[in-house]
Amino acid sequence: MISSLRGILIDKQADGAVIECAGVGYGVAMPISSLVRMGQLGDEVKVLVETSLSQDALRLFGFLETSERDVFRVLVGINGVGPKLALAVLSVFSAEELCDIVGREDKPRLVKIPGVGGKKADRLLLELKDRLPKLMIQPEVTGGVIEVSVGPKDDLVDAMLALGFKNAIAEKAANTALERLPDEGDIATLVREALRVATPRA
Repeated sequence: MISSLRGILIDKQADGAVIECAGVGYGVAMPISSLVRMGQLGDEVKVLVETSLSQDALRLFGFLETSERDVFRVLVGINGVGPKLALAVLSVFSAEELCDIVGREDKPRLVKIPGVGGKKADRLLLELKDRLPKLMIQPEVTGGVIEVSVGPKDDLVDAMLALGFKNAIAEKAANTALERLPDEGDIATLVREALRVATPRA
């Protein structure tokens, strides 16, 4: 079973990346919050991997932090939650933020996640209440951080659109995030701020 990959980043899309290791390109699905922190094409990167093997496919899911992979494993173990939804959850909230949301039983924030309705949010809160606190969440960043050099607004808007937000909401969230953090150079921090704007607490 593949547990991690180290190689050259040769492609990056809204839903994943391709990492070349020893001449072989591995397609890895990832949360958007991890993708924006990976680095530039041509950089050497390392990702932690969760492998899913079915009758007709081998799928790889990548993460920059141990806590993200741990939460992903918990999420896909919940009935009705597949890998796509689990990645959407981790794209919007960090592992720590999700623990806080579950602890507060903050259903209104969960339903802001694309693909999560009222009933799904109730199930997530119920199933995660006992499971998440057992995780020893210690962020362990294994990839690089991108410094914003040009076009941070475009990057932010693209990230929000990839998460399923409407263009008007994506634009507003990006503008607000940049107004709040005008000197921030870490695009991952900017994306998280934009997500907070688009998914406000009740």
